[in-house]
Amino acid sequence: MHPHSYRFCPHCGHSLKTERLGGQPRERCETCGFVHWGDFTVGVGGVLWHQGKILLVQRAQNPGQGMWTIPGGYVEQGERIEDAIIREIREETHLETKALSLIGVRDRPGEDGRPHDLYVIFLMCYLSGEPTSDENEIADLGFFTPDETRNMPIASLTLSMLEVAAAPLPGFEPVSGVKMIGNLSQLYRCLSWDKLG
Repeated sequence: MHPHSYRFCPHCGHSLKTERLGGQPRERCETCGFVHWGDFTVGVGGVLWHQGKILLVQRAQNPGQGMWTIPGGYVEQGERIEDAIIREIREETHLETKALSLIGVRDRPGEDGRPHDLYVIFLMCYLSGEPTSDENEIADLGFFTPDETRNMPIASLTLSMLEVAAAPLPGFEPVSGVKMIGNLSQLYRCLSWDKLG
């Protein structure tokens, strides 16, 4: 995925001009005021423990073909991150899950023409289903004990998140009833220690 290179305004169709805004060169429309602030992607991943084992999927495609990771993918436009990870796990494994807590965020600023990428990781709860691979993105999958994962080629981000999920550290839970701009807006706040004890 590479950033868009706009020559014309996506809102009104007029030519864009490069100006320095916020200390960066940005494409701006003098007619309607549109500013191309940059290109960003948001991904989600889910750490799912069930009966003392962790769910891992083996990537069938590059990047990372053959590596074992937590399930996940990209957030769709107009989709909450919490809904996105539930959908991604369902698509990749046919399991029904629920997001319990946000436990990590990877920030990968754009380099070499790539968009700025945020990856949000949730601790998940198993609800139902038998793990079945989608056979397109996933070569294999299963629930594994921590000992079984030691000899597997596992992505470093996944290893880090498994350590976080195994420790009794606070995460972030969704909060309802807070008035915010945007119908789909969601606030997450730190869990208290007593909820995790």
